[in-house]
Amino acid sequence: MYIDNPEWPAPAANPENLAFFTAASQGKLLYGRCHACAQAHYYPRRICPNCFSAEVEWVEAGGHGHIYSYTVLNGDAGERVLAFIELDEGVRMLSNIVDARAQSLRIGAPVRVAFGRAGAVRVPVFVLDDTEAKA
Repeated sequence: MYIDNPEWPAPAANPENLAFFTAASQGKLLYGRCHACAQAHYYPRRICPNCFSAEVEWVEAGGHGHIYSYTVLNGDAGERVLAFIELDEGVRMLSNIVDARAQSLRIGAPVRVAFGRAGAVRVPVFVLDDTEAKA
C-alpha cells in the first residue's frame, strides 16, 4: 500500500540506509539482525547497537505489529500521529500512523505497514489493521 503525502521531508540517504530505502520503494520493510548476538534492531545501520558487531544482515519484516506508544501532534499541517510500533518480529520502530483519527487509536491496536512519500523517497508508515478485527 502506498500513500502520497508530499509534505514529509525527504530523509538523507547514505550508504548505511540505501538498502532500506531501496526496499521501501519496492514495498518492503527491512530491519537489521545481528549474526553475532542474534538481536534484531531498527534503524538502518551497519553496526549492531547491542554488541557493536559488523555482522549485520537485512531481514524483511512481515509488516504487521501493534501500537506500543503514540502521541498526537497538532499544528499548521493538521493532526499527525507519531508512534512507536512494535513489529511482530519484536523490533520497535518510530513512524507515523496515517489515515486514522486520533480517537480510534489505542495502545496495542494492530497496525500494518504502508509506504508514504517523503520527497522522492518512500518511507514506512502504518495504518490501523482492521483485518484482525474481522477475523
